Amino acid sequence: MKNINLLLNIILLTAVAILFILYFNLKSNNPNKHVKTTQTDTTTSTILAQNSNSKEYKFAFINVDTLLVKYKLTNELQGKLLKKQKQLEASLNKKTTEFQKEAADFQKKVQTNSFLSEQSAKAQQQELYEKQQKLLALRDQLSQEIMNENQKLNQQLLDSVTNFLEEFNKKAGYTFIFNNASMLYAIPAYDITDTVVKVLNQRYEASNSKK
Repeated sequence: MKNINLLLNIILLTAVAILFILYFNLKSNNPNKHVKTTQTDTTTSTILAQNSNSKEYKFAFINVDTLLVKYKLTNELQGKLLKKQKQLEASLNKKTTEFQKEAADFQKKVQTNSFLSEQSAKAQQQELYEKQQKLLALRDQLSQEIMNENQKLNQQLLDSVTNFLEEFNKKAGYTFIFNNASMLYAIPAYDITDTVVKVLNQRYEASNSKK
């Protein structure tokens, strides 16, 4: 798995290098023509933009994992998800406890020959089996629901950061802002994670103060 990830990263970096070569070739052949090249890697949340106001290129990268940990919106959304998860688990645990009690009562009746007939014993056994299957289906349903909610949370966070970076970069003027997860090496001086986190949290706090 690590080899596959390394290969994908190498392919991504190679693709970026090719874009640079193509850009400079086009610019040298057409000095009066502005060429804009934008590429978005949705799998790694890499945001690429060209600064048309400068002939120089400015690079930066963000540690997305660190950003999401420090971003206060993450804590808010995770808190909501955890609350819902606990509610669903409580509901499932209650139904499971009820089923276990019914199963224990059934077993006790079998051991003490309390059923009036074999037919009534089989009928209750079938009823317990159907309840067990419904309980298992409910468990899978709730598990899938939590997974879906978690995916929505991650997408909401990603959209929040992506939309913010578009506004942030109007003043910052970076040509490329990378996700460090897609790079093999980067000079720490180009890390703008803390700066982005600080401004994101300022916006978050300002937004909450208006509620």
